[in-house]
Amino acid sequence: MCRQIAVQEAVIFSRLISLCAFLFLVSFCVHASPLADEVHHYREVTGDSIKEVTWQLHRGDALVLTYSSPTERHTTTTNQDYHTIRWEAVEKEVQTHVVAMRNGDVITIDGRFNGETVHKTLKIDGTPWFQATSLSLRELVATSDSQREFWTIRFDTLTAHKLMAAKKGIKTIESDGLKKQIQRIRLRPAGLLAPFWQSDYWFMLPDNVFYRFEGPSGPPGSPMTVVTLADR
Repeated sequence: MCRQIAVQEAVIFSRLISLCAFLFLVSFCVHASPLADEVHHYREVTGDSIKEVTWQLHRGDALVLTYSSPTERHTTTTNQDYHTIRWEAVEKEVQTHVVAMRNGDVITIDGRFNGETVHKTLKIDGTPWFQATSLSLRELVATSDSQREFWTIRFDTLTAHKLMAAKKGIKTIESDGLKKQIQRIRLRPAGLLAPFWQSDYWFMLPDNVFYRFEGPSGPPGSPMTVVTLADR
């Protein structure tokens, strides 16, 4: 009888261990690989360079967008109004890994930039910070407003710049045999530099999905970059 009880206890204990291991594995998978609420794929062309890009948005108390290519990863956290709170950028080939956070009218940047330790403090004003314009410009698209000013940080210099986004009309296109409307938005520097640089975004209505980008890859004279939605 004692031997039978001991065997039964051993079997029960073994099953409990297996159950715990299973629950741990499920918990780990859920936390390590959460499903994105929205996923899109893009093709980014700059000169002769072609990159396949994945755009993944996670919704919660905050919005977290991960924009990743074979060479870079940008993770941008915004509030529900699409105003940037935190931005993390990684480019291993040039030994860059920086984190930028906003506190009031100051953005601090820490990490490594082109292989060197960096700590910067950027003073701005109360205007919103839109680091991931492919997401944050949805705020303008969804309203009846015609334009919006915002701050953004250039990844190649880690400097802050104020831009003006203005709606430039809606046109109808055909996608997958269906007619779709897309909103065009033009970006220019705010102020006196407006005539010297511009780029264009398109967003597909009514879900406001980023559809296309055309603009210089840097300051005037830089190669043009074209980003197109590849999953529709």
